[in-house]
Amino acid sequence: MAVKRDNSGQVHSYLSLRKAVGWIGILLPFVLVLGNIFIFREREVLTNMSVYYHTGMRDIFVGSICAIALFLFFYRGYDRWDDLSADIAGVFALGVAFFPTVEDGPWDWAAWIHFISAACFLVILAIISLFLFTRGEEHPTGMKRKRNIVYRVCGIVMLASLASIEIFFLFFDGINSDSRYVLIAETVTLMAFGISWLTKGGTLYPDKPKNNKNMENEEKLIRVFTGPEPTALLLLEMLEGTGVKGLIKNDSGLGYLGAVPQVMDLYILEEDLEKAAPLINEFRDKHDPAKEQ
Repeated sequence: MAVKRDNSGQVHSYLSLRKAVGWIGILLPFVLVLGNIFIFREREVLTNMSVYYHTGMRDIFVGSICAIALFLFFYRGYDRWDDLSADIAGVFALGVAFFPTVEDGPWDWAAWIHFISAACFLVILAIISLFLFTRGEEHPTGMKRKRNIVYRVCGIVMLASLASIEIFFLFFDGINSDSRYVLIAETVTLMAFGISWLTKGGTLYPDKPKNNKNMENEEKLIRVFTGPEPTALLLLEMLEGTGVKGLIKNDSGLGYLGAVPQVMDLYILEEDLEKAAPLINEFRDKHDPAKEQ
């Protein structure tokens, strides 16, 4: 007997992880500042986020950055460029977490690693928002066009904020300054990062896919993809983003074999094939194992 299941719940869990990363980015600056004031009774707002490593909020700072890094390592994008860029950003995030800046005085080698890692981490995230999140089908939906605007605005805001920090350091003695400008610019950068990932997680301008309840009872189903379950889930997410409903099934008749990777079949309705064909063909080209060897 074939084992069938609708994996839309797993897709929504993956989207929820994107939203969680977005909320971490948005809330982290405020949690650090307010936590240090109200929990540890420190009345002074520090000059930048990194210095909070030397306060009672250190575990929150390190833990939040590590959580973002962990998600980036396990993040699976549309192709290898998505995966590679997320992995590199994750490595730099760990550099931010495990090489703290100095609390005061001249920078040491760890502080320089921290600064370079932070800059590279945020620049890569801005590039992801600008150039990777905006990719998609040849004929995007109206909601996808709106999401692309959000991604581009967020990426531009991130790069502009980072550039302003560099200018502040170079021309306004920012390294030794008591100004809170860097903290403000970092907050703007992380908020833009968070909004971009919240949008990617379906919070802003989501497409409304058709209801796929009882889809297994439909007679006119067409199998459009067979492959590993994570890859099939990714294609299902992309199709649902264009309003095409899909169903993932295991028709091997063998059921699940413990930790053995499953080969899954993805079906759509025959009436949606013309609309979905360009996206499916592009996806197959990018995920052809013969081309990856």
